[in-house]
Amino acid sequence: MSQQAKHFYEFGAYRIDTLDHLLLRNGEVVPLPPKTFDLLLVLVESNGRVLTKEELMKQVWPDTFVEEANLSHHVFTLRKALGEDGEGKYIDTIPRRGYRFVASVAEVRDESHEVIVAERTLSRIVIEQTESPSIETGQSHSHQTAPVLALAAGTERRTFMLMLASGAIVLALAAGIFLWKTANPKIEQSAKGVKSIAVLPFKPLVADSRNELLEIGMADTLITKLSGITQFIVRPLSAIRKYTWLEQDSIAAGRELGVDYVLEGSLQMEGEKVRASVRLLSVKDARVIWTDKFDEKSTDSIFSLQDSISQQVARALVPKLTGEQQRQLAKRYTDNTEAYNLYLKGRFFWNRFNEDGLKKAIEYFNQAIAVDPNYALAYTGLAGVYNVQGALGIVPPAETWSKARWAAERAVELDDKLAKSHQVLGTIKLMYEWDWLGAERELTRAIELNPTDGEPHNLYAYYCEATGQLDKALSEIRRAQELAPLSPVINTDVASALYYQGNYEEAINAYRKAEELDPQFGPGPLFLPAQIYEQKGEYDQAIAECQKAFATFGRDPGILAILGYTYARSGKRREAKNILSEIESLRKRRYFSSIDVALVHTGLGDKDRAFAWLTKAYETRDPQLIWVNVEPELRSLRTDQRFTDLLHRMNLAQ
Repeated sequence: MSQQAKHFYEFGAYRIDTLDHLLLRNGEVVPLPPKTFDLLLVLVESNGRVLTKEELMKQVWPDTFVEEANLSHHVFTLRKALGEDGEGKYIDTIPRRGYRFVASVAEVRDESHEVIVAERTLSRIVIEQTESPSIETGQSHSHQTAPVLALAAGTERRTFMLMLASGAIVLALAAGIFLWKTANPKIEQSAKGVKSIAVLPFKPLVADSRNELLEIGMADTLITKLSGITQFIVRPLSAIRKYTWLEQDSIAAGRELGVDYVLEGSLQMEGEKVRASVRLLSVKDARVIWTDKFDEKSTDSIFSLQDSISQQVARALVPKLTGEQQRQLAKRYTDNTEAYNLYLKGRFFWNRFNEDGLKKAIEYFNQAIAVDPNYALAYTGLAGVYNVQGALGIVPPAETWSKARWAAERAVELDDKLAKSHQVLGTIKLMYEWDWLGAERELTRAIELNPTDGEPHNLYAYYCEATGQLDKALSEIRRAQELAPLSPVINTDVASALYYQGNYEEAINAYRKAEELDPQFGPGPLFLPAQIYEQKGEYDQAIAECQKAFATFGRDPGILAILGYTYARSGKRREAKNILSEIESLRKRRYFSSIDVALVHTGLGDKDRAFAWLTKAYETRDPQLIWVNVEPELRSLRTDQRFTDLLHRMNLAQ
């Protein structure tokens, strides 16, 4: 047999050995996980070409469902291995699309280093974003683009609020999370000594037989069960979704998440038979607290497995459980495996956060409900998806909120003790119906049922902001931050709460800390500072912040609105009117918030048009309208009787 010829790629100080699957730097091996190496090879072989996230996931994981968080993690790992300092020396991030390898690459065979393909170079060019960039979360769209987040002035994190309300913050903890250096190392002590635990996604017992829906679904179900135990804090699904790669070090993940314990497991399902191996580990010293193996053969084997694991983990951490806690651990939301599997598929597609994914999620949740009409979790999921559709502008809020309310009310009717159902219902009453008493009742009920979950505290802070209780709002969001110290959403909302109080310097500092968690987390951390600088009269700095945001996120309508308002306030009226024209052009192609337009007219001093657009926001049930009475940039409208009338219609007038 003839020996296979060596085949290399070279760039800078690096060489890729494609036969032995090695990356070398100046002759020394650079250790890489297998999938990270595969990702590098795909990028290098397509040098100079933009690869969408979907393309990359299909090539690196050809026969497996994976989450976008997997890709983000491996890109992050690869950049660290290549010594990138954030300038994109080798890998460029193309906002909302994908990645591109940009270094000069030479292709070489054998040790003679004979160059068989001409060296390829890529000139750095500015990629001009389309006016309606798509949200890339694992799928590409060749003929249409998914609507981008419609974020109004001072409300850049409010779209994320609806994702938070539905329990589906997919982008929340990307690879940059480990850079967080400002979290209080004693954060859990502030929660009265309550222990904290992260349930990591399960791994396959056999690597070639992955079922990521089941692996994530097991973690999701156990999180729901364990969240009813008030003696410890359970990290939400959004915090642990990224830890799906097979090489994941559980102790390292626990340290990143700032928890006392991690639960890891391996899983395999063949027909009705389920095998699993599970361990509870102490993050402090890597000590095994509890371990067990399971071999379930009954027709409801997956449910029996979940019951056994949750009960044994709870007893390992809390020796004396109350009768109610034991009932919570034993509780099943469905006994039908078909309905459960359909629910897992709904959760999977829901968390892709694009138009196609959300449509599929609705289909699967409805199918689960058809199989089991009493499946409260499926109704909660359905309500959450409808919320997200309205938040992303895929469906106008006025068309989706009633469907969301019906599903949430049905979930509460079926199970009054399901915290997420009260959370979603409270959000609907808060954001769409402006039923302040109802919103407060449902959100406080969610907190009562699961006091160690940061999300309902965060939502309750929104209620406090909308009703003018700014000190209480800051207190609630601080509590949410204690419970979820690494959430970019919650850390961003701390800055927003400070902004509404007029505490601009602290707000800037809080935003910079949130930005460290994940620089790619939406435009919020990049353009709220623009609003703060504008309020301080530092217009040039505000404009620079908007331009910085454009470079990363494209010409987002919310950023355009801030820029237009700043131009108007600084006396650049022609530039402001040009921004208005651009926003109007975007509105012809898809729905987004009327408040964006109202803001620019407010900056121009055109109150008639500003109120006309605020009226449209009211008529379309724009969820961003709840902040109308605390947004500093709308302050000039408050002495007008029409503003008072608007508050009366929203039941906000004192």
